[in-house]
Order: sequence, then C-alpha cells, then structure tokens
Amino acid sequence: MSTSHSADQPVGHSSARSAGGSVAAGDQPLPSRRELRRREAEAAAVQGEPTAVYSDVPPVFEQPQPTHAQATQAMPAVPPGHGGQSPQGRLGEDQPQLPPTRQRRRRQHTAKEPLGPIRGTVRTFGELCITAGLVLILFVVWQLWWTDIQANRDNEVLADELTQDWANQDPNELPDDPDEPVVADPVDKNEAFGIFYIPRFGDDYYRTVAEGVDLEPVLNRMGVGRYPNSAMPGEVGNFSVAGHRVTYGKPFNQIANLRPGDEIIVQTKDGFYTYTFRNFDIILPDAVEVLSPVPDAPDFKGKDRILTMTACNPMFSARERYVAYAELTDWTPAGNGAPDSIKDSKAYDKVSKDGGA
Repeated sequence: MSTSHSADQPVGHSSARSAGGSVAAGDQPLPSRRELRRREAEAAAVQGEPTAVYSDVPPVFEQPQPTHAQATQAMPAVPPGHGGQSPQGRLGEDQPQLPPTRQRRRRQHTAKEPLGPIRGTVRTFGELCITAGLVLILFVVWQLWWTDIQANRDNEVLADELTQDWANQDPNELPDDPDEPVVADPVDKNEAFGIFYIPRFGDDYYRTVAEGVDLEPVLNRMGVGRYPNSAMPGEVGNFSVAGHRVTYGKPFNQIANLRPGDEIIVQTKDGFYTYTFRNFDIILPDAVEVLSPVPDAPDFKGKDRILTMTACNPMFSARERYVAYAELTDWTPAGNGAPDSIKDSKAYDKVSKDGGA
C-alpha cells in the first residue's frame, strides 16, 4: 500500500515529486536567518517598537582616546632590565601568559646562584689582591710624597730653633791666626749643631745637620747626620756625613750633580765653613775606609780638613754608596756675616730672618 510506504520515510523527507522534478506545493524551504531578522524588524515597526539593525559584520566600537594623565596612570610599571617593555610586551599587544611551571622556572633561573668552593676562593683571592694593591699605592704615596713634606717642615722648625739658640750664645774665642778656623764643639747624640747650604742644589736649599746617622730621628726627620768619631766642621781630618737621596726630605738628592769647584757651606754658631767639591766615588756599603781621616788610607792621619758626603746609589736602591769629597777652602767668623756665595740667597735670607742668625 502506498500509505505504509510513505510512513517508512524519515520525517521532513518527501518523495512525491512532479513529473518535471519540481518540489511539491506543501514543501517550502526554511527562511534564512537574515529573513527572520527582517521579519522581526517589520513586526516591531508595525507595533511601534524600536527597530534593530542587523548585520553579519561584527560591530566596531569606537573607544574614546584617553588623556595624557589617564594614560600615565594606566601604564603599568616597567621593571628594570626589560628594555622598556611591560611584562605583557608593548602596550596594546596581548602576549600569551606563561604556564605556572614556566613562570616558577624563570624566577628560579634569575635568582642568585650560590658560589661554589672554587669560585668563592677565586673571588676572595681577587678581592684580597685589589685590597693589597690599594694599600701598596697608599704606601708609595706616603713614602715618596708625604715624608718629604713632613721632613721639610721639621727641617724648617729645627733650623729656626737652632739659629735662635745661636743668637743667644756667645761664639767661641777666635784663634790668633785669622786663617785658622774655629773647631765646632761636639754635641750629644741626636742633637743639631749646623746648617748645610749647597748653591748647586738650588738657591733655596738648606738642611740641618745633627749628631748620629740613625734613621730615627736624625736621617728621617732632622736632615743630614754626622758619623760618630769623625771630625767636626773646621777640624783636621774627615768631617763625614750621610743623608737620604730619596724620601724624607732627600737632602742629598742631587749629590750626583756636584761639579769640581762647587761650594758647600756649613754654618755653626761660630761661623761659616766653605768646602770646595773635588771628586766623587761609588763604593759598596761596607767600604767604611772612606770615613777615615784620609779616605781609603786608614793608616794615615793626614793634615787636611776634608768633608765626605755619602748617599745611597743608584736612586731608590741601597745597593751602593755615592761618595762626594770636598776640602775646606775658606772660613768666615759669625761676626763677619755670611760668605758672598750665600748671603743673597733665598735659603740664607729665610734662615736669618726666621731664626735671627
């Protein structure tokens, strides 16, 4: 039967077609979504309700432009080290959020790693080397610069005190022979008794001379030191002295600049002893025979009045000794004033004015 055959077809499916293949009159296609929206709009217009506009294109909403203040407040803080970008990247871009495990891994990676024993040892050794270098630099500055300043100040004070004492003392009685110099009186150890003037070393050069050659306090603070048991200024024999060539005022820094004929004047309370430079020698530190009354001839007493000046050689080294020899060629009593070679010099002018000599 035809009726039972039609009941076996799926719902909504019709097999009855006309001879030309057209759809039966009762089977109309379903309206599209656009058509449904149009019908709803027409029904709403008939009833006087607001008409909605439908479109398949997604709506575009215009966002109001924020002011400068709002943009500044809304801008998230940028942590250092991210090249000026926010954690989400540049503004206006959405970056994918990292999974929690990757975030934890990144935080652990940026955390400070503990130093191992080898790295810790190397780092500690490097810090110690830097500290030692700084201490060494400070020591060199103190040794080469500050000791000169301090020694020069001490020398000025000592020279002033010495000349003030001379002004309050009577000089020794002059001998009958005017050409015979007065021999300076011996003094106690570490006590100053004279002043050196060496025009070759500069118009303002002067240094005090004291008894003894110990570093403290004589050579480091008082200037030039006299070797014990050597002759006193003006005495027959060898008036031997020592002084630093570098640091601590460096009184004999220019000893190698002396030329034959240069004058070396030693002032005491009795007058001025002028020694004239003759020659020099370079010896080992243990060659003490140069301090004999006749240098290099310890078996002879001699009759000359000699001045021997010693200093370390070469510069910044104590490997050798530079020795300069001079001979007494003139003597001027204190009452006659300073000799012509220094009376107009800055050094004597300073000493005489400040100390009253």
